[in-house]
Amino acid sequence: MPAARARSQHGPPGRAGAAPCEVRLIPAGDVHRLLDTVAEVAEGVFTRPPWSEPRTEARAVAARLATDALRPGFLAVAALHGDQVCGFAYAVPCSRLALLASRLPRGDLTLKELAVLPAARGWGLGAMLHDRLLAAAPPASWWLLTHPRAGAALGLYRHRGWRVAACHPAPHGRSRLIMLREACSPSRAAGERGHAGRV
Repeated sequence: MPAARARSQHGPPGRAGAAPCEVRLIPAGDVHRLLDTVAEVAEGVFTRPPWSEPRTEARAVAARLATDALRPGFLAVAALHGDQVCGFAYAVPCSRLALLASRLPRGDLTLKELAVLPAARGWGLGAMLHDRLLAAAPPASWWLLTHPRAGAALGLYRHRGWRVAACHPAPHGRSRLIMLREACSPSRAAGERGHAGRV
């Protein structure tokens, strides 16, 4: 599959002598090849706190990814260790979160998901996925929805220029933060993540 690549300095933990992970931009037409492994990553990440989603709900991320891949402007990246997906992120043009935050839509992008398997954390893959995805997009304002207790994700986003724009209330402990990253130049985006925030 054609892909733009970036390499981390380390492979996932517990894989002595393994080749580094590659972060690849995934063409929409190739997304179907990754759906099974995306579902496995989603189950491994989203069933854990703070998300604590049921297994079927977590694995449904793959079905949403398949549907969103058909939309114009779709972008996806994956962190691959050989044939294993260690993490992924994707985005679509969407202004729903802007409207929820009482902002005027301006050709916005939404970071729908960003997830890294727990066993592959600590090597900067979440940051690499984030940066590669944003660098592939035209300048725009970005939005995401994340859990208020997703500490690692919040740290990543704040370090890369995101800020909390609103709280999206929901019952049963499912309230989420709406975060915004204002439009900036492609060079700034390159230097600097739905349910994004699961890193």
